[in-house]
Amino acid sequence: MFPGQTIGLLGGSFDPPHAGHVHITCEALKQFNLDAVWWLVSPGNPLKQGAPAPLTERVRSARALVTHPDVYVTDIEVRLGTRYTAQTLTALRTKYPKIRFVWLMGADNLAQLHRWQTWRTIMQTVPIGVLARPGDRISARTSKAALTYRHARVNASNRHLMARMAAPAWCYVNIPLSSASSSAIRAKGLWRQSENS
Repeated sequence: MFPGQTIGLLGGSFDPPHAGHVHITCEALKQFNLDAVWWLVSPGNPLKQGAPAPLTERVRSARALVTHPDVYVTDIEVRLGTRYTAQTLTALRTKYPKIRFVWLMGADNLAQLHRWQTWRTIMQTVPIGVLARPGDRISARTSKAALTYRHARVNASNRHLMARMAAPAWCYVNIPLSSASSSAIRAKGLWRQSENS
């Protein structure tokens, strides 16, 4: 890493990681003009019921799936000792003060962002790049977070400048959609669940 580098952060349980994650990651690199994207494979998601598959298994599967040279899979939240996104963002900005971070999320997450712990802190800590997801376009754009921070919405024509902007700033971009989902993969029995779930 070098000062001024722009890094997108894609957090999630990746339970399991799939082609849809790769798709939005590659789109984010291009749409937001990022130098790299880090996948932050989380120990668990407080908003989801049941424990995910073991972290080591999810990280290993993610690393096997990702082949792009500018995408890095990490379990940094475990090493930072953070559980919530706002904590992770604060810790990363402290650890890497000269790196420009952009939080990445699918439209489905923007639609429910107001349910995340200290969600306003997230909005005010780093710029946020929102990528379209099937079935969530309207609910995302009319969500509590979107309406509360409508003054901070960046026109999609300026999306390539996101990493250089001060928070709060968020940008919604339409991308070719992928229907892949972790929950659908689990429902088909194609991914081993944790014994605790």
